[in-house]
Amino acid sequence: NSSHSDVADGGPIFTERLSSWTERNEKRIILSQIISMYLKMLENTDRSKAHVRNIAEELHTLKESLSDGSKKIEDLKDLTKLQMSDLKVQRKAVNELFSVLQKLGDTSSSHKRKRSQFQRLCKC
Repeated sequence: NSSHSDVADGGPIFTERLSSWTERNEKRIILSQIISMYLKMLENTDRSKAHVRNIAEELHTLKESLSDGSKKIEDLKDLTKLQMSDLKVQRKAVNELFSVLQKLGDTSSSHKRKRSQFQRLCKC
């Protein structure tokens, strides 16, 4: 029951987190995880009520339309576990530095290109 007084304690669970995910693809990752959590929560609910069944069906449909962000979430978790004090990890990281910077340059230049194209089209 969402009308209990403790619902407001500690602030929102999901909506506050969504505000820091601004790019479309980023939002799809976090939304796929949030929808999975709702589906998990609904696993143990009484499905005899039509509105509960409808919500679960809609969530399943939404989940199928979003790419599964689980692999991407795992990649982020794995990055946090890297022992950057390990010399072997440091050597490998330095070896990959140029490639990483190159990929970063590719993504930032494509954003600049889009922005400059928009500025040319816009008669602001």
